[in-house]
Amino acid sequence: MSNLKSAALAACITLGLVSLAQAADLRLAAAGSNDQVVTRLATADLSKLSATLDRVPVRTSWALDPAEALADRPVPFVQQSREYWLNADEAQLRRGVSLPTTATAALIRISPHSNNSTALSIDDVQLRSNGQQFDGRAATQSVAETAALRAAGMDVAEGTVVVKLAPAVGKGRIELAAPAAKGNYLIHVFEPTSSQVLRLGATRDTVLGGSTVQIVAHLDGARAASAKGILTAPDGHTQSFDLSPQRDGSWQADVTPDAAHANGPGLWEVHAFASGSADGVAVLRDAKTAIAVAVPTARLSGTVTPERLRGGALSLGVGVEVASASRYQLSGVLYGTAADGTRKPAAYAQSAAWVEAGRDSLVLEFDAQALNGAGLKAPYELRDLRLGNQATLSTIERRERAVAEIR
Repeated sequence: MSNLKSAALAACITLGLVSLAQAADLRLAAAGSNDQVVTRLATADLSKLSATLDRVPVRTSWALDPAEALADRPVPFVQQSREYWLNADEAQLRRGVSLPTTATAALIRISPHSNNSTALSIDDVQLRSNGQQFDGRAATQSVAETAALRAAGMDVAEGTVVVKLAPAVGKGRIELAAPAAKGNYLIHVFEPTSSQVLRLGATRDTVLGGSTVQIVAHLDGARAASAKGILTAPDGHTQSFDLSPQRDGSWQADVTPDAAHANGPGLWEVHAFASGSADGVAVLRDAKTAIAVAVPTARLSGTVTPERLRGGALSLGVGVEVASASRYQLSGVLYGTAADGTRKPAAYAQSAAWVEAGRDSLVLEFDAQALNGAGLKAPYELRDLRLGNQATLSTIERRERAVAEIR
């Protein structure tokens, strides 16, 4: 009888522990407007990209400085440009190519295209400005040709020449001519002291293939008349787009990267071209930036299982749903509660493991030393949670505020 009672008591205790474990399971918070969330999984052939990836699981964490404020999401990069590029053939260069400038001492680079072996020297160049004509040497205060440019670390085509215009040339509409030109050339104009600046950025630095990203441009110091752009995938695929003027003076375009060209590492280049005017002078500007495009081969399932480990470490098992096997990585920032009740950064954790298709979990383990080093206590909060695919070097999901309270 005693044995039966003991067995029954043990069963009750076991059931009670199971109930406690289930009660401790948490859910991800509702996605915010800035979060990147996979709504539909996609399969991809990752066999070549993942063939050399390590399959040994890795977990690491370290303490953070509670006094240092962290951004819960990356701030997208904004490129600033005081330059533009033009293509010119031999007929145009022999006749003269119009180069609008808004500041003195502009830098002009002339490079033969790859199928052109005819280089131009400074003595082959003429410039016309404000009714005057200057030969190449009179029009410039300094000159650098291919050898000097390469010695300075610039990757330039054979036959490239860069000139800095002399003060006498002035600014405004400048005409560049080369009577000896043969073939096609690329002309680059850079005005380092100009007040007319094209700013180009995207509303987010990474996007899922098939999802839309907003491209935003501002032409500061000038009245913009038109703006357009090209999105180029790592495999060379291009998509053209037009930017539309907005009430705030910006120019915007909603662009959807073609998911068929997102199967691999590498950034997508955003190249925008803007034209306008300032004080009656034409303004041309080009700017480039980059975004990452990810294939949604996995996603966060929404479950988070916390577990207190020996010595005070905290383990968070984050559920994932995988469509294509690969080595996936997870990272997150754990915030703790300070004496005044505010949340401050306590520790950062990363993990990576090979995950087959189906449902599984990746574990973030915040070791005791990392947690204790910050001097913060529970309740904790998980922020900046990111799921990535190491085969494609891409971020698939990102949550600013992942779990509001962990005890």
